[in-house]
Amino acid sequence: MVELLKRYLKICLLTNGPEDLPYSQLLFQFALFLYFISGCLSTWPTVAMSDSIWVMLLDIIILFVFIWVCLFAFNKRSRFLQTITALAGVGAIFQLLAWPLLFYVNQAKQLDTMPIEASFLLLLIISWNLAAYAHIFRQAFGIRMPAAFIMTITYIVINMTTRGMLFPDLGV
Repeated sequence: MVELLKRYLKICLLTNGPEDLPYSQLLFQFALFLYFISGCLSTWPTVAMSDSIWVMLLDIIILFVFIWVCLFAFNKRSRFLQTITALAGVGAIFQLLAWPLLFYVNQAKQLDTMPIEASFLLLLIISWNLAAYAHIFRQAFGIRMPAAFIMTITYIVINMTTRGMLFPDLGV
């Protein structure tokens, strides 16, 4: 387990890629479970838990479809399991890092104050998460980093637009 965590941290540090994770159905399921749970926790400060569950289910569906379509387009379908495993594990790590900050920022909003330090740290975590996703996309799709960043932004825009259309009251 410690070895897996080290591999995920190396992916977060942009030194390893999804191919460095074992090709394992069990790890795939575990990473998705952690991603789902950590996502529910990270959205919970701003929305009801029942809404968090639906938002995370939608997020996972979008992740699956986006990765499948991209891997199909690049003719690299065999990389699906490890790519999703990497994205879900890295996503869970960053969601867990952001969770206390999101909770703190939400509490501060209710008091009409916005702590600049917490906002800056949250921005740093989100930016690092996007860089890690771009790194995973670069490795999985066999593309250069600028194209991987465009793919990452495309994924985020699709995700946020779909959330906004299906859950307009959530403001996510």
